[in-house]
Amino acid sequence: MIIEEAKARLVQLDEDLELFDEMGIPAGQKLNGKLNGIRQAIADLKALLIQQSFSSTEEEVQFFKYVKPQFIARQLFALDVFTIEAGTPVDTAEVIKNYFEQELRYMRKFYDQNKFMHQYYLLDGTELDALLFVRNAQPPGSLIHDVQGFDPQFSTAGDYVFARFITNERIQEFLTDRLYSPQEAEALSGMTKKRVTLKWTGDAINLAEMAYGIWLTGQVNHGNAGIAEIMGWLEVNFQVNIGRPFRRWQSISGRKRVSQVKYLDQMKAAILKRLDDENA
Repeated sequence: MIIEEAKARLVQLDEDLELFDEMGIPAGQKLNGKLNGIRQAIADLKALLIQQSFSSTEEEVQFFKYVKPQFIARQLFALDVFTIEAGTPVDTAEVIKNYFEQELRYMRKFYDQNKFMHQYYLLDGTELDALLFVRNAQPPGSLIHDVQGFDPQFSTAGDYVFARFITNERIQEFLTDRLYSPQEAEALSGMTKKRVTLKWTGDAINLAEMAYGIWLTGQVNHGNAGIAEIMGWLEVNFQVNIGRPFRRWQSISGRKRVSQVKYLDQMKAAILKRLDDENA
């Protein structure tokens, strides 16, 4: 129950942050608005843990390993982007490029300082979960190098560093977008094959169902991609406007006369029919 409520709150937070991105307001005002929204969301998360208890150690691990870091990562990302943009020199293209490359080096330095934890994050390890993502556990001090704002009732040894890894991945994408042209960025990502243009011609709500399925099963970026990010990617690549995640979720959950996951049911039925036809 805690996990579901926390994920729903994250969807609402992403919608709020998206609204600030769309506003034509000064960067400092935008940052303050975002941080206030994030702080409130984190406060709601803390209140949720006071009101309810985890049903199992596994649920506690899932919360502190996958859910809470997403909230903290939103906060870190907003601060990092503002700091980077505010510090960008007003100079030649070469000087600006050197500045962004230096920021990327800072990212790599953090990975080097937390090498074991980074590998654990990338491989989605589970062996040390009970030490890293359960409150009041005592992992070896050599594993954790950076723990900030530690609250024993709302923190574990590993949740902050995981939030920083999520943030750094987004910051790397942010810096790469500014360093390189789209063609160069694509080549750096290893996407050298010719792209095929695809357009979603079905109902947008169907794609929203798929997006939520991808997000809730944690199939992208080790489960660290947010629903807004997944929907944004689908919108760009399928040339379609899906709409705001939380409102789409309300539309799906509010269905009464048809299946709440009508399109996913259709997909399942179509796949099963093909399997039956092949086995006939």
